[in-house]
Amino acid sequence: MRRLARLLFFRFSSADYRTLGPRDAGVGVVCAWVAGMGRYWDHPTAGLAQKSGLGSVVYVFALSALLWLLLWPLRTSRQKYVTILANVSLTAPLAWLYALPVERWFDIGTAISINLWFLAIVAFWRVCLLGRFLFRGGSCSPARTLVLTLLPLCAILGLLTALNLEHAVFELMASSRREHAVEAVNDANYGFVWLLTILALYALVPLVLAYLWMAVRSLAGKDPQTPWRPR
Repeated sequence: MRRLARLLFFRFSSADYRTLGPRDAGVGVVCAWVAGMGRYWDHPTAGLAQKSGLGSVVYVFALSALLWLLLWPLRTSRQKYVTILANVSLTAPLAWLYALPVERWFDIGTAISINLWFLAIVAFWRVCLLGRFLFRGGSCSPARTLVLTLLPLCAILGLLTALNLEHAVFELMASSRREHAVEAVNDANYGFVWLLTILALYALVPLVLAYLWMAVRSLAGKDPQTPWRPR
């Protein structure tokens, strides 16, 4: 627990990240599984597959694979898949906030607002943890860290938009009383998410170009001879 707390509260050093292994990944996958079950435990219309929590487990494996693929062409920042999986999955306890039944304590409008704040806080926290992992554990320069942190995030938002799934976020975060949740989400909340998605789509092109430039330089042997070491 102390090791997990140190990771979640940005106390991990470069050496700590290098020690992440299969045991840490196993603990992280269990944490992700619990988070997945907690997200749907009081959802009245959730199916067995959703309540099983397997979706969150698949997510951490898929996101870890994406990050591994992105890091592979960058020679000085390559990481083992199990190390990435451990780091990604060990941030799952932050998502346990979603399991709090706030709709039982507040009216539906207030509950949705609280859940949206939970979503924003947890998402921002996990993005910051990913950036720290890339900077400290992956020995990425600040510019490389920025690109590799934002690129997957913008790609995910773009995919959600392409599949028209942004409404599902609100339905999910509303938890119980789902039939009233979408109606209760006000225009300001949805407008903010839509604006964020538009900005992500505009940022996606320069981020992809920046990543390709870094990858080509690295594969051509123009990477620094030694990896970036933060002070």
